[in-house]
Amino acid sequence: MTSFQREFLTSYGWDDFFESQCPAVLKNNLVIGRVINEERNLYRVQTDKEHFIQAKVSGKMQYEAISRVDYPAVGDWVLCDPSGVIHYIFERKNILQRKKVGEVSEIQILASNVDYVFIATSVNSDLNFGRLERYLTFAWESKAEPVILLTKADLEEDIDNIILGVEARCPNVWVHALAKDHFEEANFLRRYLGSGKTSVIVGSSGVGKSTLVNFLIGKEVIATQEVRADDDKGRHTTTSRAMYESVYGGLIIDTPGMRELQFSDHQEGLSHQFGDIEELIGQCRFNNCHHQSEVGCAVLKALDEGGLLPERWKSYQKIQREVGHEMRKTNKWLMAEQRKVWKKRSIESRQKYKGWQ
Repeated sequence: MTSFQREFLTSYGWDDFFESQCPAVLKNNLVIGRVINEERNLYRVQTDKEHFIQAKVSGKMQYEAISRVDYPAVGDWVLCDPSGVIHYIFERKNILQRKKVGEVSEIQILASNVDYVFIATSVNSDLNFGRLERYLTFAWESKAEPVILLTKADLEEDIDNIILGVEARCPNVWVHALAKDHFEEANFLRRYLGSGKTSVIVGSSGVGKSTLVNFLIGKEVIATQEVRADDDKGRHTTTSRAMYESVYGGLIIDTPGMRELQFSDHQEGLSHQFGDIEELIGQCRFNNCHHQSEVGCAVLKALDEGGLLPERWKSYQKIQREVGHEMRKTNKWLMAEQRKVWKKRSIESRQKYKGWQ
């Protein structure tokens, strides 16, 4: 590996975690690269500052894959050959994932190996605390640090009070306001986008994600559209996930706008986002407390005394039901998929055995 390659790898987030995996997997004629774009099972892999490979996964990888999680995602470090075949995905530090819309228990990776999750929401009618808490649950599950970006701040005169309200409802999370014509004044962005760091931006359509990403990469690469005046809803302008180098040296991953956030296995994210509520539940007198009318219920006491907002309690209950339901369904689906794989291999083994006779 040349010094130029090493410099590129480090600037793109390569560190000891990935380096330690090299002796076991590095083979002749394979190069290390990072997936910067994914669309329809085709991947754009960057191998140094100036070189890119249009790639697809190997036949072996397709054969051994049980689900979409076993395929590359934007942000992955991979090994590929010069002809454009990906042979190996390095173990991931983390993944930002959701349940794929319209697919039973299918997991969709939005990004991998990220340090920060920018949750963009505008201060118009898109500002919804319940939705923010859903996004935060996803972010905490990935073990990346969430950052809330309140976009279109120039549309609101009392933005400082809005920030205070968001901070109160979403404790222990950085909250920043952004105005379209004043991005250059947002010096805090350097903190999250320095060399070697990777951030991903998520949010609904029309909140200004594409406009912000265009500013961060220093050129108009992503199409933008105005929000519809009648309902403040945006149109999907980003159609695939892609990673870009920012003007601050770090990387930013853009994602399509999401109108649905469906949970899969997000129990850790739920516990992190609502740790105060789960601590209250642990203080209830009875282990099987339903928090409705039981004596000694710590949750009811907190609601009555104002220590717990009713809206936050309802949000927790809603997300908890969804996560529990999806976890039960996902476990059944994974077992079924594994049975299919082993059945296929068993049939192939029997066919080979017959051929030897």
